[in-house]
Amino acid sequence: LDTAGVENRGQSRSKYGTKKPKK
Repeated sequence: LDTAGVENRGQSRSKYGTKKPKK
Protein backbone atom coordinates (compact mmCIF):
# COMPACT_ATOMS: atom_id res chain seq x y z
CA LEU A 1 0.00 0.00 0.00
CA ASP A 2 1.27 3.49 -0.77
CA THR A 3 0.75 5.22 2.54
CA ALA A 4 2.82 8.17 1.37
CA GLY A 5 0.77 8.44 -1.83
CA VAL A 6 -2.46 8.30 0.14
CA GLU A 7 -1.33 11.09 2.46
CA ASN A 8 -0.22 13.12 -0.52
CA ARG A 9 -3.57 12.60 -2.21
CA GLY A 10 -5.24 13.92 0.92
CA GLN A 11 -7.24 10.73 1.46
CA SER A 12 -8.00 9.43 4.95
CA ARG A 13 -5.62 6.68 6.04
CA SER A 14 -8.53 5.21 8.03
CA LYS A 15 -10.44 4.48 4.84
CA TYR A 16 -7.42 2.71 3.37
CA GLY A 17 -6.84 0.89 6.64
CA THR A 18 -10.40 -0.33 7.10
CA LYS A 19 -11.30 -0.68 3.44
CA LYS A 20 -9.27 -1.87 0.46
CA PRO A 21 -7.31 0.77 -1.47
CA LYS A 22 -8.97 2.37 -4.50
CA LYS A 23 -6.09 1.47 -6.82
